[in-house]
This record gives sequence, C-alpha cells and structure tokens, in this order.
Amino acid sequence: MIALAIAFGLVEGCPLPQPGYERPWQRGYVAVLRPVQAALLAPVAWVPRDLRFSQRWALFQVGSRERFRLVVEGRARADGAWTVLYRAGDPAHRAYAELLEYRRVHGAWNPTDRAAPGYTRFAAWLTARVLAERPELDAVRVSHERILADQGEVASLGERWFQYTRLREAP
Repeated sequence: MIALAIAFGLVEGCPLPQPGYERPWQRGYVAVLRPVQAALLAPVAWVPRDLRFSQRWALFQVGSRERFRLVVEGRARADGAWTVLYRAGDPAHRAYAELLEYRRVHGAWNPTDRAAPGYTRFAAWLTARVLAERPELDAVRVSHERILADQGEVASLGERWFQYTRLREAP
C-alpha cells in the first residue's frame, strides 16, 4: 500500500503547468506528459475525489496571470470623448493616485474578480468627487479592467468589470 501511495503521489504530483499557460519551451514535453499522466490516473480518479487528498500543490505559489486594475475615466463636455484619468500601475495616468493608493482607501477598491464589500459606496464617492473638482467633465466612470500580466508586461483583455458611471446633474 505504501509503494502504491508513493507511485500515485509521483504521477499525480508531477508539476505540469495549467493548460494554456505553458511557455513555448515547455509545450513539447507537456504535450507528451499530460496524456500519460491522465491515462495513469484514470483508474484511480476516485482516490483524490472520494478520499479528499492530493499531491497537487505548488512549491512556489504565484498569482494568476489574469488580474484586474482600477481605471477612472472622465467624459469631456466639449467633445464627449472618454479620457483615462487614473489607471493603477500606469505612470502616464496618475490623477488621484495619491488618494487611491493610500493603504486605507485601497481596500475599498482592491481589484479582484469580486467587488469589495464597500465598492459601490466607494465608486459613488469617487465619481462625485471627480465631478466636483473637474467642471469640464460631464460624466465619470470607475471600473476594474481585466488584464494579463506576464513577464513584467501588462496587456488589457478588453473587459471592464464592476463599472460604475455617474453623470453630471443638469443645473
């Protein structure tokens, strides 16, 4: 039984990257190992499911490559164009950075795939503040932009989550 548990642990614990996250140099050996691993584990697939144990763990935990960042945009009264005022981690768009990156405020908008409990109140407060300080804007929106962070490069995935928009009220 011990030898069987060791063999199961070696096969099941083989550290293969998640499908779709392989680096180019890994693709060759992962394409061979993944089907072999699946075939060897198929007869005993009930073991980790029913007994609730597994050897799948990472020695060095890392965050997901798919992440989110806060974006604050304003719409100009003159031409109706949206302009990025603040984008987390973007040195070119730093308006309100001192306020938004303060540790006590950061918890209200911490960008993940779930909105923080006070996110709606935070977004309402922030959009009202931006409109009060910038009379040239007729609308402000706040959202979490879904991004892909890989090897120091950040790329937008073109999705906005938890978008909150405030329009300037007519006088």
